[in-house]
Amino acid sequence: MAKKRQRVLNLLRGIVRIEVEHPYPERFVNLCAQNGVEFWGMERDGLTMRAYTHISGFKRLRTLTTRAGFTVRRIKKSGAPFFLWRMRKRYILLAGLAAILIATRVLSLFVWEIDVRGNENVPNSVILQSLKELGFTYGAFGPSVASEPLANDMLLAIPELSWFAVNIAGSHADVLVRERVPKPVTVDKRRPMMVCARKSGVIASVSVLDGAQQVTVGDTVQAGDLLVSGIVPSKTNEPRHIHARAEIWARTWYEFSEQIPLETDFKSYTGQTIRRRALIIGGKTINFNISSGIMWSNYDRISVRTSFRSPFGGTLPIALVTDIYDEYVPVGTTLGQERAERILQARLRARLNDELRGETVDGDAVAVRFTSMVEGGVLTVTMNAECLEQIAVERDFTESELGN
Repeated sequence: MAKKRQRVLNLLRGIVRIEVEHPYPERFVNLCAQNGVEFWGMERDGLTMRAYTHISGFKRLRTLTTRAGFTVRRIKKSGAPFFLWRMRKRYILLAGLAAILIATRVLSLFVWEIDVRGNENVPNSVILQSLKELGFTYGAFGPSVASEPLANDMLLAIPELSWFAVNIAGSHADVLVRERVPKPVTVDKRRPMMVCARKSGVIASVSVLDGAQQVTVGDTVQAGDLLVSGIVPSKTNEPRHIHARAEIWARTWYEFSEQIPLETDFKSYTGQTIRRRALIIGGKTINFNISSGIMWSNYDRISVRTSFRSPFGGTLPIALVTDIYDEYVPVGTTLGQERAERILQARLRARLNDELRGETVDGDAVAVRFTSMVEGGVLTVTMNAECLEQIAVERDFTESELGN
């Protein structure tokens, strides 16, 4: 990016390719350094040295090298000053070029590109929508944006954010956010709670921390059954309501099925390609195609968007969109049963892993068995899994339990 920008600036100032001849070409480097003459792209061939410099540098060198005994020749010139000099009598063209430069400069003062960074849980769409409601969106006038008031309003609009900042460079805006760290969930041990079964299964182990145990190893329980009661006797024989806590593991069983057709199609590309181009200016689309229809029935479409950047920095509200259509012919093929079984087994294992892994779930598969069946060209794989899970989950007392 920096090299491209420097290239544009050099072209605006005018570039001169020079050739220097002297028995000691290295003295030319010292001469430039002592007099502040910029040069780059230096090449040496015997007693001859070639380099690039600006117009002002070339004029300065002609004076300096005459005294020092150098021979300096201009072998190539390029850039805006030379172009304008050639076009000096074409007033309409110059006026149009000036209008384009002015329009480009003016457009670069507006925000056409917004990047949101630092968010993980708050979606970009929520942040951009809140910014839009506060008056900052695509097309906003950059110099008029007051960063501090906007940050204060955004923190009020989105409580999940703890810090907000917007940095504008040309037509590009970086929106930087930091999300609030959620408060850790605290367990109120004084709050009466029961422990019940999260899933059905056969009890494998029981570890009660507080409360009255209601089940033993080997018992079969259903989801929702009471495992540990928070109602315990007191010294006065009056029941006390406490926060029951326990870790109870049980054997559980799962059965999942997945299907896949053994006859399927893949794409065989014919090599026929159609390109459609359109220019987008400020949200308005200008199509360059006479016909928008595609004669093929099977094709893939790829869209390539090329944005135009301003030489003053940032992106302009102008983009060229190229739609590429590639024709293909569907070719039938047979998916081997062994390969299909591997695919389905991987899917089933992923489903089981999702069941056994979660914020409140802890468990492992003990035994897994797969069975396969082909019917009507469709393969069905069924997985039966025996697992060991922690099924204890806390719940509040019901009104009737509180009355006991």
